[in-house]
Amino acid sequence: MKAILIPEFQSDPSTLRPSVVPTPTPQPDEILVRITHCSPQHADILHAQGKHQNNNAKRGWCFPPFVLGYDFAGDVQSAPTSSKGRLKKGDRVFGAAIGAFAEYICVKESAIRRVPNELSNETACAMSGQAVSYAAVVNIAKVKSGETVMVSGASGGLGSVCCMVAKALGARVIALAGDAAKAESMRRNMDVDLVVVMEGDWIKQVMDFTNGQGVDAVLDNTGLVNGALRCLAYFGRIVVLGFAARKGVMEEVKMNKLLLKSATVVGYRFGESGRRYSGELERIWDGYLGMLKTGQLKPMLYGKYDGLEDVGRALKDLADRKVYGKLVVTVADIQETARL
Repeated sequence: MKAILIPEFQSDPSTLRPSVVPTPTPQPDEILVRITHCSPQHADILHAQGKHQNNNAKRGWCFPPFVLGYDFAGDVQSAPTSSKGRLKKGDRVFGAAIGAFAEYICVKESAIRRVPNELSNETACAMSGQAVSYAAVVNIAKVKSGETVMVSGASGGLGSVCCMVAKALGARVIALAGDAAKAESMRRNMDVDLVVVMEGDWIKQVMDFTNGQGVDAVLDNTGLVNGALRCLAYFGRIVVLGFAARKGVMEEVKMNKLLLKSATVVGYRFGESGRRYSGELERIWDGYLGMLKTGQLKPMLYGKYDGLEDVGRALKDLADRKVYGKLVVTVADIQETARL
């Protein structure tokens, strides 16, 4: 099969091209999925470069050689008897596992979910990793109608869904943009109350919008706690989710700043929380997929990428900060897959 293999860490992931590698053989407890779509993200760049926390020499687990990629959608090709009929050949599924930039992947059943009939594989793939956004807004930040919420990285996959969920709950949303061009795209395509370009005295714009009171909650997926604290209302909440730090460098925060505003700062590690609290995870997925099926949440898809040959171009667009919303690469024709 074709796959984006990382034989050694790559300083420039945009140069990555597919290699021919053996098609994986599922273990007795694994499901073989033919991938129809994959969705590159900034974490894939860091994984390829060896800068992600999963690549840490002492505490990490992701080392070359490995197949890059995480979010995917596809069709079940074989399922173990332990699945007891829950999944069968031909079922459409989506999920997340290292090795997604490939034509096939073997995963445990816990790593995937059935694609609802109301959604396409492309949509399911685009939204695969964004359940964390739903949970961060609803379960962790506990956003309420009438509150004001600020979202960093609002043009990206996690940030854009944070904005959508907060709006669906009745909150006012301030979306932060990295540059003016991206801000214009966000104003056209996103249902938010204010888009602020993070240049000059951008914090004053936030404070003016809130009549000097500050925002009730901040969803931070870029590493912006210091800036968030300056925009925060007294007793405000900051939720840190899903980010791998800007350019791999972790932010440092002076703790007295939290004290001065009686601020709550919560880190939210969605994957580990799901492993520890499976019942809560199911409730999160029910709520998230419910919003997707009713159209309250919709993916913002950027560009067109066909085949694994386009993964390098997709990663370059991400690295160049061109992207708003989500990238989805079409790996295989779903009609063709269904006939196998």
